Amino acid sequence: MSSGNWTKLKFLESITNLKAVIGQSAGRAPSTEIARDIGACLQQGRLFFEIASSAPLQVRPLQLYYGIVGFAKAIVLARKVQSIATIAQSHGLSDVSQQRTKIEELALQFQQRGVFQQFNDVVAPLGRLSFYSGYMRQFEQKPFHDAAGLNGVTCSLKDILARIPGLQKLYRRTFSEDGACWSVSFHHTGDRVELRIDDPHLFADRDDLQSRVEKWRLDFPWLNDWCFTEGVHAWDNSVLLFFNKLKPSAGEFSDQVLKPTDIGFASEKTNESFIPFAAILPALAGGLTNDHPTAIKPLNGVALSEFSLQFCGTFLLSSLVRYRPQIWQHALSHSIAQDMPVDDRALSLIELFLQTVLETFPKLVEYCIDPAGTD
Repeated sequence: MSSGNWTKLKFLESITNLKAVIGQSAGRAPSTEIARDIGACLQQGRLFFEIASSAPLQVRPLQLYYGIVGFAKAIVLARKVQSIATIAQSHGLSDVSQQRTKIEELALQFQQRGVFQQFNDVVAPLGRLSFYSGYMRQFEQKPFHDAAGLNGVTCSLKDILARIPGLQKLYRRTFSEDGACWSVSFHHTGDRVELRIDDPHLFADRDDLQSRVEKWRLDFPWLNDWCFTEGVHAWDNSVLLFFNKLKPSAGEFSDQVLKPTDIGFASEKTNESFIPFAAILPALAGGLTNDHPTAIKPLNGVALSEFSLQFCGTFLLSSLVRYRPQIWQHALSHSIAQDMPVDDRALSLIELFLQTVLETFPKLVEYCIDPAGTD
């Protein structure tokens, strides 16, 4: 969605349109009063996002967070067909950052109840795998987790940014380490599903290839349920292929199974039975808005959607703008002050994060309220 195209959201701000759309998706139309509540929240969210799209970086996080809260309320009310009186009066998150901390070390703590929990627990069951089989897009339901497992858990802004799809390359350049998410690709041929990972590390030999696969399985344990079949050098990466089938008894990397080729190693394709692929996949980012599928590491064992993570990230940055403006301004000035070392290394990453929120969160709103109009 272009950050300047708000036509679909404006359509949904109409009470008449909302009643018809929600009646179709939820099976019962909201009352005029509830539709008015939803429309007001939608309009508030849109206006904050419109302002944020042209606002200076000094205040943009605050406007985006207020916009997300408005949108989150609209989603909860529309999906549950409830009045605004049922919305919690707290964020559900608290800023527990040290007073003179670095921006990347800003920290939040999850509370038991609040707008975040209501939003997450409405969006999480909608999680799905989006893929093409033949020429048609298909879906498999794959829900994320509810927020109960996060009560009392603390995480940093860096933890959140590491899990935002689209930030992987810049995250690595910023912190000299891999993030906690990675894009994957799928190719379906009937029951046979190929899963592909493009690894920037070019393996040197069989042992190095095996160590890279083990590294990916350590990062994403669900890959242990997939059979590794091929590793080749292509498009400046190591292309790693897995299939939804049982592993050979001799071992995936044994000489008799994995044979050398001109560009790497590959095992022979056999007519084995295949495991239902959705049963051996976690919830992936991208499914709700038909974007590229991305695996995200759980946070304290809880699988959160990319949009719940966006909620958390904008909360922390808005708190920074509101309550620690001197720290934010110090970072934006790229300066060094007495007892305040330079704190600007994450600025470009934060700016990309805010742009990602601006462009993708409204797509979630459209899908949650009017799924028939987006698929």
